[in-house]
Amino acid sequence: MKRMARGSYGYGHTYGYGGEQQPEDRLTSLSDDLLISILSHIDTKQAVQSSILSKRWVNLWTLLPVLNFTCEQDQNPPNPPDNDGYMFIHNVFARRNASILIEKLSANVSDHYTMFRLFNDALSLRVSDLRIDCSENIVKHYPISCVDSSDLLMSLSLKGMVEFGYFPRFDGLVKLRLERVKIVENEAFASFVNLEELFLVNCKMEVDSSGLEVVADKLWRLTISSCFHTPVAYPGLVLSTPNLVVFELEGLIPMEFEAVEELPALHTVHIDALFSYGAPELPFEQQKINLIKIIGSFKYAACVHLTPSTVEVLIYVYVLQGHSFCTGVHVWFLGRDEFNYKKGVVLVRDGTGPG
Repeated sequence: MKRMARGSYGYGHTYGYGGEQQPEDRLTSLSDDLLISILSHIDTKQAVQSSILSKRWVNLWTLLPVLNFTCEQDQNPPNPPDNDGYMFIHNVFARRNASILIEKLSANVSDHYTMFRLFNDALSLRVSDLRIDCSENIVKHYPISCVDSSDLLMSLSLKGMVEFGYFPRFDGLVKLRLERVKIVENEAFASFVNLEELFLVNCKMEVDSSGLEVVADKLWRLTISSCFHTPVAYPGLVLSTPNLVVFELEGLIPMEFEAVEELPALHTVHIDALFSYGAPELPFEQQKINLIKIIGSFKYAACVHLTPSTVEVLIYVYVLQGHSFCTGVHVWFLGRDEFNYKKGVVLVRDGTGPG
C-alpha cells in the first residue's frame, strides 16, 4: 500500500502519515508579544533555553522586560573574581536588547558577592522594580551598598542576610520592603524622599541602637511586623510621617514609641500585638503601657482595629472598661453587642460603627 504523504487539509488541522489528525500547534500561532509575556513568568534560564526551538525563538528572550534568576548554591565557591555563579546573569545582561527597559528583576541568590554585584548592575541597567532574596544558605549579614543612584528604581525588596544602612538619594523610590534584614542606621530611609510605602518584616537593629526613626513626608502606608520564631522588639520607634494614612503593627511592640508630629491624615490602624512574658528587657506590664501609649497617639484615626490577641491583654486595663483613651473614639465590638475578645475590637472615631 502506498504511504500517504504528510500534509495539511483545511485551516487549523494537520494530518500525518496515514491521515491521522495531529493536534494544532497553537503556540506557533501566538503573537510575539504574548510569547514574551509568557516567558516573563518563568525562570530566565528556561526562557533562554527556548531559543533552540526554532529561528523565531532565537531572539525572543532578549526582548523580555521581566527577568527571574535563581542562583543555585555552589558547594565549593571560587574566589569572588572567579565566581561563576554570576556568569549567566552577566551574559544575559550583556546579550539582551538594551533598548528594552527591565521593568522587574527578581533573583534568589546564595552568596553575598552575587547579591552585591546584582544590586549594583541592576541600578546601572535602570531597573524599576528590583527584588533580591538571599534568605537561603547565607548565615551572616553582609552590607549592601551602592555608589550611584537611580531615578528609575521605584520599588525595592530585599530579603535575607543583608545589612541595610546609608544609601545615596533615590528620588524615584516609592515602595520599599525589607524582610529579615538588619538595619544598621537609625535614619535608614532618609535618602528616599518620595517614599510612599514601607514594609519592615522581621527586621532587627544593632544591639546598641537607640531605635528606628522613620522620616518620610510622603509616606502613606507603614507596616511593621516582627513575628519570626525569635522576634526582637525595636528599641524605639519614632514616626515623622505627616501624611501617613495606614499603619499596621504586628508582633512585638516597640520598647519606646513617639510620633514627632500629629498624624492628621491617619485613617486606618491595625494592631496585632505579640506579647513576650519572658523578655527581661521589656517587662509584661511595660508592654501593656507601651501599647496603650501607641493607641493613644492615633487620635485622628478613623478606625483602629485590634486583633483578639491584642484585646486579650487589654481586657484587664481600664481603658476598655467604658473609658475613652482617644478623643472622639468609640468602642465597637465585632460580631456581638457585648464585649467578646475572641472576636476582636474595632475603635471608630465618628461613632457610627464599623459598618
